Amino acid sequence: MMQTLETFLAVAEQVAYEATGEHLNDLQRMILLESWQAPKKTYEQIAREHNYSGNYIQQVAAPRLWRLFSEALGQKVTKFNVRSVLERHVVAQSTTHNPDRNCVLTNFKGSVSTTSLEYPTGSVPIDSPFYVQRSIQESLCYQNVLQPSSLIRIKAPRQMGKTSLMLRILAYAKTTEMQTVTLNFQQVEKAILADLHKLLRWFCTCITQKLKLTPQLATYWDNDIGSKMSCTLYMEGYLLEEISSPLVLALEEVSELFEYPAIAQEFFTMLRTWHEHSKTDSTWQKLRLILVQSTEPYIHLNVNQSPFNLGIEVALTPFTTEQVESLIDLHNLQLSTHQIQQLMHLLQGHPFLTRWTLYYLAQFQHSFEEMMAIAVTDAGIYHDHLHRHLGILQRYPELREALLQVLNATEPVELEQVKAFKLYSMGLVKLAGNQVMITCDLYRQYFRGRC
Repeated sequence: MMQTLETFLAVAEQVAYEATGEHLNDLQRMILLESWQAPKKTYEQIAREHNYSGNYIQQVAAPRLWRLFSEALGQKVTKFNVRSVLERHVVAQSTTHNPDRNCVLTNFKGSVSTTSLEYPTGSVPIDSPFYVQRSIQESLCYQNVLQPSSLIRIKAPRQMGKTSLMLRILAYAKTTEMQTVTLNFQQVEKAILADLHKLLRWFCTCITQKLKLTPQLATYWDNDIGSKMSCTLYMEGYLLEEISSPLVLALEEVSELFEYPAIAQEFFTMLRTWHEHSKTDSTWQKLRLILVQSTEPYIHLNVNQSPFNLGIEVALTPFTTEQVESLIDLHNLQLSTHQIQQLMHLLQGHPFLTRWTLYYLAQFQHSFEEMMAIAVTDAGIYHDHLHRHLGILQRYPELREALLQVLNATEPVELEQVKAFKLYSMGLVKLAGNQVMITCDLYRQYFRGRC
C-alpha cells in the first residue's frame, strides 16, 4: 500500500508521463491531492478552497484527468477510486521484471531506480517526485497569491527549500494566467546594491525585460523627484498599465540588502508603500509580491516602514521523520528504525543534507554504517558542504568566535544580533527566541575541533 501522499503523486506523475509524454500540471496535482485526502469533497468545494472556477474543474479539468488515467491504465478511474487503482498498478508492475524500465515504480512503496535518481543540487524541479510537499503551507500560498494585495514572505536558512517552494507558487500562478517575474539579489553586483539610484534602475530594467516590454526609463525617471518616486511611477504608470493580467513579482535573497542599511531602508519602505497602495488602487492590485529571505532583518526598520510584518510568513522547517521515511522509500533504501534515528540525530532533517545522504547511499551502494563512521570527518560525504562553511568562518573571525561560543555552551546562548542572524542564514544555528543553539550534531562534531 502507498503510505504517503508524496509516493501517490510520484506514481501518478509517472503514469501520466508514460501515457502522454507530458507532466501533470499544478491543477491536476491539486485534484489528485484532494482525491487522496478527501475523495468525498465536491468539485465545487475544491474550487472554492483553491480559488478556481467550479464549472471548469467539474466539466473540464477533472474529466480530462480521469480520462487520461482511465486510458493509461485500461480501467475506469474516478476521484473515488484513483488511489486504489494506482496501488494495484504498482503491485502489478512490481511483479513484472522489465530491466529497461526507467521510472519511479520499481516497487510497491513507490521508490525509484538508481538510473532515475535525481542529483540533489539547487532547487527541486517542478516535476520531481523527490520534492517534499509542505501541503498546509503550499495551499496557504496558492490561495494567497490569487488575492489582490497579496504579499508572501518565505523565510528559512539556505538549502532549506525556499526556491523550490517559490517556483511552485509561481507555477500555480501561471495556471491562472498571471504573469511572473523573478529577481535574485545575489546576482546583483555590489556596486549596484550600494547605490539606490543604480539599484532601482536595475530593478525596473530587469522587470521590463522579463515582461518582454520596451524599456521606458528615460520617460519616467526624474532626478528632481528622486529614484524611489521615479521607480514607483514607472511601475504604476508603465509596467502595471501595460499588462492585462496580474503580475507576481518574486524577489529572492532580499537579505543581501541588509548589508547596506541605508539602501535597504529606502527599498523596503518603497515595497511597503506599494503594498499599501494595492489595498485601494485597482492598478496596484495587479501586483502581488513574494519576498524570499535567508535571515531575519538585522537592520533597524521602523515597523510602519517595513514589509516584514505584512502579508503571510512561511517559515520553512527541517524535514520530519515521516518525510525522511518517505524519501527513503523513494530511494529504494531499507533503513532500520535505529538507523533512521541516527540520521535524524546527525542532520535533524536538514533538507539538502538528507537528500544528499539518501542519494549517496542509493547511487553508490555504500553501507549506512560505512557512511556514518566517517560522516563528521574530512573524508566523509559532507566534506564539500562543511568546507564551504569553514571557509566562511575563517574569512570572518567574528562569526567563528560566535559559533565557538555556541559550541561550548550546553544551553541556548544569546549572541549579538547581526552575528546570530548571519549564522542562522548559513544554517549553522537555529533560533530559540532571542537565543541560538547549534542546528545538528554534524555541525557540533565537525566544527568543535576547528573553530
